Amino acid sequence: MAALSEIVEVKEGETIILAPKTSVFNKIPPKSPVFYNPAAKLNRDASLRIYNAYASSTCSEITFGDALAGVGARGLRVAKECRGVAQVYLNDLNPKAIELARCAAELNGVSEKCVFTTEDTLLFLAEHSTPGKRFDVVDIDPFGSPTPFLAAALRAVKRGGLVSLTATDTAVLCGVYPKVALRRYGGLSMRCEYGNEVGARLLFGAAARLAMSLNAGIVPVFTQASRHYIRVYFTLEKGVLKAEENLTNIGYLNHCGKCGYREVGAQSNICPKCKAKVMNAGPLWIGEINSKSILEAALNLRAESSKPADKFLSLALGECGLPPAYYVVDRVADRLNVLTPSIEDVIARLRVMGFRAVRTIFNPKGIRTDASKEDVEEAILSLGK
Repeated sequence: MAALSEIVEVKEGETIILAPKTSVFNKIPPKSPVFYNPAAKLNRDASLRIYNAYASSTCSEITFGDALAGVGARGLRVAKECRGVAQVYLNDLNPKAIELARCAAELNGVSEKCVFTTEDTLLFLAEHSTPGKRFDVVDIDPFGSPTPFLAAALRAVKRGGLVSLTATDTAVLCGVYPKVALRRYGGLSMRCEYGNEVGARLLFGAAARLAMSLNAGIVPVFTQASRHYIRVYFTLEKGVLKAEENLTNIGYLNHCGKCGYREVGAQSNICPKCKAKVMNAGPLWIGEINSKSILEAALNLRAESSKPADKFLSLALGECGLPPAYYVVDRVADRLNVLTPSIEDVIARLRVMGFRAVRTIFNPKGIRTDASKEDVEEAILSLGK
């Protein structure tokens, strides 16, 4: 373990995290001797709000399984800051990371709530895959793709339980390597202005297909995406009917790079608007990717320490009920060869035209709307002259 002089205390929310100086002060945190990413604090802030909202919806205290815990940044915060959590299991193959997590648990006064293990991730999940041992919440936050752990995570969570997954292979999910996405996630990714949304839907699609093989279905709860990661949350619902319901939410996203037309459903080859060849992403999840009820509950649990997370949760809530594939205003304006109007003006114009229109959590320049491509273009043309 790193010398004590090389370990620093980091305050996240109400929790003290112990981490190497090199992780805290380097722009790119090293993996050795242990990994801690301070830039992911906002990610963890949002997750705490989702976990709290989920816990408040259950009738009993919950258990949380942090399968790739590292120094315990997420698991310790759950133990310290989540109401209604009975026990948190923190597992990591790196004994140095778990020793830091154990020491931090003592500092935070949550040792009695925590169980520490240094097992292989798949073994850890397998040991909790039988009735009576399953978790209410399972978190998988690896380097790269979560798919090697996904089937085991679904078996280790209770029916009705919550799963959160992080993928950091964003180049694969967002269309740089579509064939690798097909191999890892069972669907082609696509390089387009909403490629990160395509990546999130591929991740949901992979989870849904595995759930269906277990006679279960998923219900998406919340989605986050950045340059470096895509993170999704969903509950696992038991029953053949839920599995069959998931089938109706698996399809393709077709996109025309020439005119910007997009549609979801069956795979197609020719754009119905300009007759150019279209790109296809999928099969992937084409249904809702956020839960209105959970997000409303999360926003009602406002906390001073996680105010920045309010913005993300509010954006996601606003997108509920709107179709896939957002529009990037400057991309549309460039294609139309007009000046780029402000996003606020475009949203206001679309609303005057009778459509729903909001900002999207996926892109600060993006708009999600139920307006057609032609209506979006008309709004931007009217403002960009």
